Amino acid sequence: MATTTYIGFFRPNSDQVIYEAWRETGANPAALLEKVRGFPASLPSTCKLVGSWVASGGEVPGVMVVETESYADIQHINQYYYGWLRFDWHPVATGGVART
Repeated sequence: MATTTYIGFFRPNSDQVIYEAWRETGANPAALLEKVRGFPASLPSTCKLVGSWVASGGEVPGVMVVETESYADIQHINQYYYGWLRFDWHPVATGGVART
């Protein structure tokens, strides 16, 4: 089956919750960290996490790259992080290195 690569730009759904945790503890909320750690195992077999990056300081959005066979996998990611992160997904039409 053909796969599509998607680039997702994400930001906190509620800056206030994350920033309050940073002010109080110097770290993200424990519940969000648990979500992040559990994310790869939550993915359907039709979705592959290529990578995810977040710049310090919150000035720019984080980036997630996935390869998927179905847009339903993108919906899964949106639902998984519901309440924590909001995504702006973009399919990649061309480019990249062929995977073997």
